[in-house]
Amino acid sequence: MKKFILLLLACTSVGCFVQAQENEGTSEKPIKMYTPESGDLGLSVDILSPVMNYVGNLFNNSTNNTFPTSFSSPDFAGSGNVAIIGKYFVYDDFAIRGGISINSNVATAYNNVRDDAAFAANPLSVDLVTDQRTVTKNDMCFLLGAEFRRGSNRLQGFYGVQAICGYRDQRTEYAYGNAITSINNVPTQGFATTPDNNVGGNSRLIKTNTAQGKDFLLGIGGFVGIEYFILPKVAIGGEMNLTGMFDFGGQKYEKSERFNASSEGVEENIRLANPGTDSFSLNTHNIGNSFYVSFYF
Repeated sequence: MKKFILLLLACTSVGCFVQAQENEGTSEKPIKMYTPESGDLGLSVDILSPVMNYVGNLFNNSTNNTFPTSFSSPDFAGSGNVAIIGKYFVYDDFAIRGGISINSNVATAYNNVRDDAAFAANPLSVDLVTDQRTVTKNDMCFLLGAEFRRGSNRLQGFYGVQAICGYRDQRTEYAYGNAITSINNVPTQGFATTPDNNVGGNSRLIKTNTAQGKDFLLGIGGFVGIEYFILPKVAIGGEMNLTGMFDFGGQKYEKSERFNASSEGVEENIRLANPGTDSFSLNTHNIGNSFYVSFYF
């Protein structure tokens, strides 16, 4: 009987020990994965220009400070772009990445000038007409590359190569309140619009793609950077790159109008004003993100 009781107590102790071990195992907190894994998608948004512009204006309420665009994505049209980059992780330490940066804007200016027809009928007339100038700018850049990573904790380094292509288009169009006529060959106008190729010496611009024309950009380069994960799958990062770029400059065309005394009518002309300029550059101006926030899922 004594042996039976001892055996029963021993079995009960073992059962309690096993149950305690199971409870302890189930109460353990799951391990948090901070860094991206195979099969993850990533999205990065450049925040350098917006942040630095805000900080600059925070200390100056009278000037619109802007951060130098050479540290951000390609800037064809005179204002810094914000790049968005997506990634797909083939392995934990290798990803395919693609990016896009777009900057498009249209600006229209107006200028009131004398109404020549009303003035001819009445020299005391104060009637006005409106001239209009519209400037349209479009530039975009695409990139495709391969990214390699090192590090498994919150801090990771990365490096890789990427190819870049871009496009730029800029044009200016004019609309006039005073028309060219047989009586008024050179009407009053609010903008200086003498074309480079001034046909007949009395032409005015209707449309031009200006000195920038339609340009194409091709390049290849390498990049290096770091990311620190402030939350699981959320990181703040910085990146720099070295890129060789070819810029194939587009031709500049001008469309103008004038009064032709020979035909006694208004004619329009399209002329090549500039054949364009090609260039090559090798620099560390960033193509893509420079200071950014990343999300992985």
